[in-house]
Amino acid sequence: MTADAEAGARAIDTSRPGQFWPLYEAAQADGLFAVKSLVDVASVPPGPWPEPPREAIVVPILSNTAGRPLGFFVAGINPRRRLDENYKSFFRLVAAQIGVGIANARAHEEDHRRAAALEELNNAKSVFFSNVSHEFRTPLTLMLGPLVELIETADEQSRPPLVAAHRNALRLLKLVNTLLDFAKFEAGRAEPRFVETDIAGLTADVCDAFRPAFQGADLQFDVCIEPQDRAFVDRTMWEKIVLNLLSNALKFTMEGSVTLTLSDRDGSVELTVEDTGTGISAENLPQLFQRFRRIAG
Repeated sequence: MTADAEAGARAIDTSRPGQFWPLYEAAQADGLFAVKSLVDVASVPPGPWPEPPREAIVVPILSNTAGRPLGFFVAGINPRRRLDENYKSFFRLVAAQIGVGIANARAHEEDHRRAAALEELNNAKSVFFSNVSHEFRTPLTLMLGPLVELIETADEQSRPPLVAAHRNALRLLKLVNTLLDFAKFEAGRAEPRFVETDIAGLTADVCDAFRPAFQGADLQFDVCIEPQDRAFVDRTMWEKIVLNLLSNALKFTMEGSVTLTLSDRDGSVELTVEDTGTGISAENLPQLFQRFRRIAG
């Protein structure tokens, strides 16, 4: 088919009726149109038979919006076969399969675009957290130095509020460092630093820091730490794990007890924290490891 022929036009206005290819009519009717004058306008290449197709079929590739198809399927009609309902159904089936393929490709492309947008958003969030953490940490560090000097030179009457301010400033600095660590994790730049550690002693130290809090809450705090060989762990991460588990146990246990157990399980270390608190319902267990997830109540 020659490019300058009407049947071989490089561009077709689908909004204008009465053209050689009835794309406008097919789109409006969401139907199937036959073109019966191929031999009069163009030289159509033949198929397996010597005579070329004399007719063609135009089928819209339907979308979810009526009158706005995804495209059009144009095919020559076998000159040795009558265009009956079975033959028309075949063309409609081919157009439908093409539509499914286009829809799947668009959905796949949309998923990629959405994933790229989420990744860009996560990167921006990580950069924001990192920048904010650095901005907070600098003035906090500058505050801690003078506070230490004031505490060392203060009298007994003015020392307690300074000590309280110093302690709260250290706590705030620790929170800022945690925020910075979070930004590193989000950016995939945080890696554990494994060092040989007395894991039993490290765990006991964290537990000792919690004893006054459990006593103040009138809760029984039992610690059962079996003798352990030295293990390779990231000390900071291990401290955070133990601290978070005990903190949550303290927060959500109104009465009763909290028990921490460190035991040896086939050459591995197993840490268990049990409490008599509110617990987590069965329907919320699948969400246990979703970051920042909070359960109502």
